[in-house]
Formats: sequence, C-alpha cells, structure tokens
Amino acid sequence: MDSAIAIVGMSCRFAGCASPGALWNAVVAGRSMLSVPGPDCELPYGAKRLFDKPYPTRLGQLGDLFSCVQAMQNFPRQINAGENQDLYFATQLAFDALGDASIRPHSREMLRGSVRLGYAPPFNASTVNWLQHTAFLDQTIDILHRFLPNAPDSALDEVKAKLVESLPTPNAASFLLGSGFRFVSWIARECSFSGAATILDAGNLTGAAAIMEAVRDLRSGDADVALAGAITSPVGRAYLEGLSGVTRFTTRPSLAPFSQDADGTIPGEGGAFFVLKRREDALRDRDRIYALIRSVAIGHNPEGDGSVILSQALHRPGIEPGTIGLVEADGSGVPEPEAREVAAIQKIWGEHRAGGRLVGIGSVKGNIGHTLKAGMAAGVVKTAMALRMRVLPPQIVPDRPLEALSNLSSSAYLITEPRPWLVGEAASPRRAVVMGDNFDPTEYIGDASRGGRSAAIVLEEEPEERAFA
Repeated sequence: MDSAIAIVGMSCRFAGCASPGALWNAVVAGRSMLSVPGPDCELPYGAKRLFDKPYPTRLGQLGDLFSCVQAMQNFPRQINAGENQDLYFATQLAFDALGDASIRPHSREMLRGSVRLGYAPPFNASTVNWLQHTAFLDQTIDILHRFLPNAPDSALDEVKAKLVESLPTPNAASFLLGSGFRFVSWIARECSFSGAATILDAGNLTGAAAIMEAVRDLRSGDADVALAGAITSPVGRAYLEGLSGVTRFTTRPSLAPFSQDADGTIPGEGGAFFVLKRREDALRDRDRIYALIRSVAIGHNPEGDGSVILSQALHRPGIEPGTIGLVEADGSGVPEPEAREVAAIQKIWGEHRAGGRLVGIGSVKGNIGHTLKAGMAAGVVKTAMALRMRVLPPQIVPDRPLEALSNLSSSAYLITEPRPWLVGEAASPRRAVVMGDNFDPTEYIGDASRGGRSAAIVLEEEPEERAFA
C-alpha cells in the first residue's frame, strides 16, 4: 500500500518559537531568533579551543522553552539535576502535537499507534551524573593519590565523601531515563499507544528517518496513528567542542543561507513532533490536514551533491520536478555543502525556459540556526505551514546571494519575500521538497564516506475543500 500520509497534528519549540504558528510568523516576517549567550554561559563563544576553530557568537537558544511542567505529563517526581530533562521536553512536544490533532493522551482505550523519535545526544544530565559518581570520581581520587602519594587513605576517603555530597543523588529511575529507549516507551504509554516505540539516530537526517519509519508503520497497517519527532537538546560545551571539529561555525551575528559571504553555520536547539494518519482515515475522521507526505528518501550520494536521493524522492507517479514549487533546502551556511546542494537542484530542474516553471529555495536555518538532529523536522514544520497557507515563505535575505540563484538562466531562485503560492493548473497540486544533508566526514574512510548521506521528503497540499479548519 502506497497511500498518502496526512500530517494531522504538529508541535514544535525552537529559539523564540513555542509553536508551529510562532515559527511560521518568524519566517514570514524574516526575523532571526538567534541570540547572544548570557554572562553565565559556559560556552567560549567566538574563541578558539580544541580544534583551533572559532566558535559561533550567536546560538538558536531554547531558553525557557526547554522548561516543562512535569506534573502535566503524569510524572510523579520533581526534576532534579541528575535526571534527563530531555524526557520532559520530548513528552511535552508529543502531548502538544496530539492536542493539535484533537487526540487526548492518557486515554483508557489503547490506540494502534507507534512512536518514532529521533534522539541521541552524547551527553545528558543523567549520564553525566552517573559517570561523576563512578568513573570520574575514581579518576579524581587516583589523580590525587598520584600527586599526594603519602596522603593517608582516610584523608582521600574524606575527600571522596565530600565530592559525593556535592553531586546530585543518583537513583535507578534517573539511570533508566537517561536512555532514550526508556523514555520513548514512557511517551507511548502515556499516549496509550500499543505499537512500536523506538529511538533513531541518523545525524542531521534524523527527522526524516523518524518520519520514514512512521510512514512505514501506517502503510504496512501496523499502526493507525503514528507520532514522529526529533529533538536537539540545549547545546553544552562538550558537545560544541566535538561539533566544532566536524563543521565550520560563523562568528557573524546572523545566518543567511546561500550567501556569497557564507563562512559557516550557527547551532540551534529545539524539536518538533508530527501526528500522522493515512489520508483516507484522516478524511473519515474529519481531521485538519496540514499537508500530505508523498515520499521519503534517505541514502548515500555517490555523486556527492544530493541529486541521487532527490531523484529517488521524486521518482513517484505524477511527481515531476515541474510540479514542485518550493525546496526547503538544507542551507546550513557552510559554503561547500551549499554549493553542492544548489548544483543538485539545478541538475534536476535544469535551465529556465520561456514559460517554464520556477522553483523557489529557502532555509529555515537562518531564523533558528542549524538545529542538527531536529533540522529536517523544522523544515517540515515550515513547509507544511506554507502548503496550508498557500504562501511561498522567505528566508533571511543575504546581502549577496549566490550567483547561481540570481542567474536568470536558472530555474531555481532564492525566496526573499513572502508571495502567494500560485499554480498554473488545477490538476497539479502544490508540492514541496524538504532536503537534508549530513556533515561530511573530515577524513574520508574509503569511497563509501566520500559522497556523504542526504535525505528528501516530498510534501503535497491537501485540496482546499477537504483540508478542514
């Protein structure tokens, strides 16, 4: 079965945006939500550290939007510093998406539903706390013993006890909840979903991977409703240190994708969830439909420019490149990947001819930063809103756009202001593609790593008379 899958509910929290509507307003207004870290921030912004590369001077920060009221999520305990607070954030987003789809969590009747969550941070409060109580604590005492070989054991034991007192108290629950698989099971239980509940990690393509699995659940008949989401929790110093070694950050105060002056990206935080149903079920239930998912493709790019995966996503009956009006591009702000992405788009769409259709390009990363594992999920939120509103959304306007996108011979152009999304034929619905690209490895490991991996999601509007309010 290859039926269209309807997005019937959405939620998101990104920098300065507490909902899909807030994100849409920021995009249409051309507002950058990037901000300067506060004085208490532990991150050395603008400085050079481990890899001798500059850190960004701005960040797409969640701030208070990362805080959630755990009592509303049926959690019996208070948050403490030793717990994985990502759990509360993800659960809140899941509940918000269900509420948007008019589905109540905590139902007494189980639903044939699945949960596919993109989440795999290298560190969180729970895992760090357990390491501090075990490996880190032992290492600290060992170092003291080497520097003070004559110190009595009783003195070292006293130091160890003082260190333990300063740490959050660990418990079995916080240990289990530090693992993503455990809290995605919690989300499924609280949503009364009886089907699969899994964690996925595909790097910057994680949002597409979660949506792909959810689509498979519905098309196979294993589920009647699916939750798909991806989150990137607040960026800590350790994560930023490692990230600086695999990508390039800009020290500019703003991020304008597809600029001739682009010199790097800016990290962002946040997440999004989607409630998905088979289209026929959504119409039966008279659900509001934001957009339809026609296809999802993820894989290796031997060409190195993303054209292969883009072609796979478009290789569906009736989905010709000429029917696509919008490409929500990866647009990270890193020059080389952006140039390859534009090359892939131009390879598919070709040169512009008189009377031929144009395709608009933009990237939400200029508004909220590169939200990493949640990057494609943010792109889907923006694009689904664009299809529902029938508006081609702008991106942050660069001072000097890439010449390849301002060339009159190109079928692709940069969207710099909101405009009505018009279609020339009633039989051709509005369609869009959301693209994503993983960071290229700094050192190639054989030919298989040379092209990198990318993803593409084709979205389509629901006919206006059936979309419902």
